[in-house]
Amino acid sequence: MSRLYIRGMHGLGDNLHQRGVLRQVAERYPEIWLETSWPSVYHDMPAIRCVAKGTSLRTQRKNARRQSALFRHAPAIGPQMRIWYAPADVRSTGSVLAAMCANAGVDHERADFRMPVPAEWIAAARAILGTTDRPILVYRPLVERTEWGGCRARNPDPQAYLQLFERVRDRYFVVSIADLVPRVEWMVSEPIAADATFHAGELHFEALAGLFSMASLVWASPGFAVPLAQAVGTPVVCVFGGYESSRSFASGARFTPYLGIDPIEPCECFQHQHACRKAIDMVSAAQRVDDFLSIREAA
Repeated sequence: MSRLYIRGMHGLGDNLHQRGVLRQVAERYPEIWLETSWPSVYHDMPAIRCVAKGTSLRTQRKNARRQSALFRHAPAIGPQMRIWYAPADVRSTGSVLAAMCANAGVDHERADFRMPVPAEWIAAARAILGTTDRPILVYRPLVERTEWGGCRARNPDPQAYLQLFERVRDRYFVVSIADLVPRVEWMVSEPIAADATFHAGELHFEALAGLFSMASLVWASPGFAVPLAQAVGTPVVCVFGGYESSRSFASGARFTPYLGIDPIEPCECFQHQHACRKAIDMVSAAQRVDDFLSIREAA
């Protein structure tokens, strides 16, 4: 049968990684019906027909409403599969993408989730940002949110995050992005001197992808910003705390320069309440950041 119905994942980062699975599945099924809240992630994949994935998650629900015209009504459901992974899968396979591939029965070595960015997405980002003659750095502040309790464990130490960032801040035009709502999602990192701040969800996905593709560097903690940077080809530095280690996003390093800064004792507990040790060897971390940027600037 040429049609397949796929129960996809919720998160934006997971949807970006899914591209590497779906490309291979589409070799066997020219018509794929995918449950997702992020239809624009698959803008260049004609085999994908997007079906609204009902959810109570705030960001996903907001994007699905905004892009409701891109969803289709699924035909009678025939053959199905589910894209998913469990913490044990990430630990055993070495990354989120490798875990997805193992569960979907596709080849991790061939899993390519890179995403072209249309010119109109870049234009949307430029219209919001304005012009600058300095290289752009996209900065993600540390946040916590009520709908997912793992942020506190996952976030790096705020002081270490700030101190490492301050080493590079003056080289860039810094754009800080978030989608904050009082008592729903809030910032827990130290304030920085950004050149442009968009903390109220002003940038929809297409403008975000355009901005990330324009940037010279993305600075983030674990989350969607890492696979988005990798998908559009922008170097990314990610500072880790607990919950998971830099291995989670290692697959994307095949496509895009990636520096993961782990604590001295990396933890892959994938638990919300575990007392992960977040202390970072700051001398080593600072040298690694300097070396990473020196290589990028010399290229």
